[in-house]
Amino acid sequence: MKQARGTVESISSLETLIQEIDQAIATESHERSRLNAVVRLVERFADGVPDEFLAQFEPGTQHYSRHLLHADAEDRFSLLCLVWRPGQGTPIHDHPEWGVLGVLRGRMRFTNYAPDEIDGQHCLVPVETFIGTAGSVGTVYPPAMDLHRMDNSSRDEIAITLHAYGCLVKEYYIYNAETGQRREAVSEFDTILEGALP
Repeated sequence: MKQARGTVESISSLETLIQEIDQAIATESHERSRLNAVVRLVERFADGVPDEFLAQFEPGTQHYSRHLLHADAEDRFSLLCLVWRPGQGTPIHDHPEWGVLGVLRGRMRFTNYAPDEIDGQHCLVPVETFIGTAGSVGTVYPPAMDLHRMDNSSRDEIAITLHAYGCLVKEYYIYNAETGQRREAVSEFDTILEGALP
């Protein structure tokens, strides 16, 4: 049996991950505590997820693919698996709720942005970039630490990421880096696992 960091047992099934996130959200009274609990669970899943589970998710040809794994019946959380070909990435965007992003396979680049003004013009500037490899887990927590983009920084490897959000994200905003202006976008899924929707 694989072990996650330290002596904590890894999580190797989606069903167990869903049950443990459900329990953490039900028992943690503060949102930040819930977020930290979900981070630990995603770390354990990243450590134990089998290749056979990930093999069912195909990458998209024109853009990264989005696969809905679970949407909580009370809209307290959702889980998605995203598959990225080399070079595929998101535009700058935000989220309506907290999020935990785990790299399951491959290498991803995460860039955070902040509003700025250059020559009297509103814009968004990159303030932090980091590379995540398999097992790396990060968070988004609106309204702070939320404007970001991500892409597969590998030249030849597919990357797979797990995303846990504090709701089923139906709408969000995409941002123009040069003007800072935003436009609404609607979430779409390439596949929805059987039983994922309540």
